[in-house]
Amino acid sequence: MDDPLIKINQIGDLFSRYKKRLKPPQLSIEKITYRVIEDVTPLKIPLKKIKYTVGTKTLSINVPSVVKSELTFYKKDILKALENELGINNSPKHLF
Repeated sequence: MDDPLIKINQIGDLFSRYKKRLKPPQLSIEKITYRVIEDVTPLKIPLKKIKYTVGTKTLSINVPSVVKSELTFYKKDILKALENELGINNSPKHLF
């Protein structure tokens, strides 16, 4: 007799393999960053101002220097929230 719990574990293992191998696309990270910035900071930054470079795992935010300096106060909180949301391997490492 087949145990149904064994089949469920095998399916779970299949999904964990895909989670390890697949990386979220650039636009998805930009949208999540947009939402995280709104949650963590009192700032409203347009989505089109947020750019993510996949190869270097760098977020660039094209806003005036006054807004950028305000973002630097929240830099660690933003990166930590992104790490919690996307996982350690998929989250951006730098924010400029």
